[in-house]
Amino acid sequence: MCKSIIRKTPLLIVLLLSTLSTTHIHAEMNRVYHPYVEQGERELEYGFTLRDAGGENVLLNRAGFGYAWNDKLFTEVYLLTESITHDGEQIRGYEFEAKWQLTEQGEYWADWGLLFEAGTAKDINSHEFAVGLLWEKELANRWVATANAIAEYEYGSDIKDEFETALRAQFRYRYSAAIEPALEFYLDDQDWAAGPAVMGIIKLSGRKQLRWELGVLFGLDADTPENNLRGAIEFEF
Repeated sequence: MCKSIIRKTPLLIVLLLSTLSTTHIHAEMNRVYHPYVEQGERELEYGFTLRDAGGENVLLNRAGFGYAWNDKLFTEVYLLTESITHDGEQIRGYEFEAKWQLTEQGEYWADWGLLFEAGTAKDINSHEFAVGLLWEKELANRWVATANAIAEYEYGSDIKDEFETALRAQFRYRYSAAIEPALEFYLDDQDWAAGPAVMGIIKLSGRKQLRWELGVLFGLDADTPENNLRGAIEFEF
């Protein structure tokens, strides 16, 4: 089954990109996901996006706890919050995420995974379900290319039911474990943005470590805020 999916994945990416719609996937740009799972891994995560929305600084936050059940399946539960000009943070939703590693690293010409997301809003009747295809390829001279092709369906009595798609991509240079500079792209109808990012791993005792990333994204069209700052930190244990 996995081999059949792998053979069909280039066609699936083309179909997803050809159906980029006129709606957004999430209010935040989120992140580029890698297709790997490490058995027994547990993590606490905090991520944010700071952006200018019509003259107001909007800070979008997500905090989660994740666990790898085996060497193929990783799940995480998130609490999503929003703070406008830092006036009173409020809970705005919840999200469940599952990542399935399809292939062993280096088994094929590229590494593959699937991402499943289900979310619900707190104050309105709005729900979403998303499926993402995760792809990563080792390039020459320490460069790594990563891409996520995502399809999502939103539904609820307070929103218009609709199907949406998005593409995220990253080109990363493995300078060292602690510092890896990158260039990122986020493409959907709300956000056409690109910019530099930097990330790394800080090793602690045993299998404990901190993963961090920080990126600045610039709008590529008139509908995307000019400047967007995103970041995340994960404590893995």
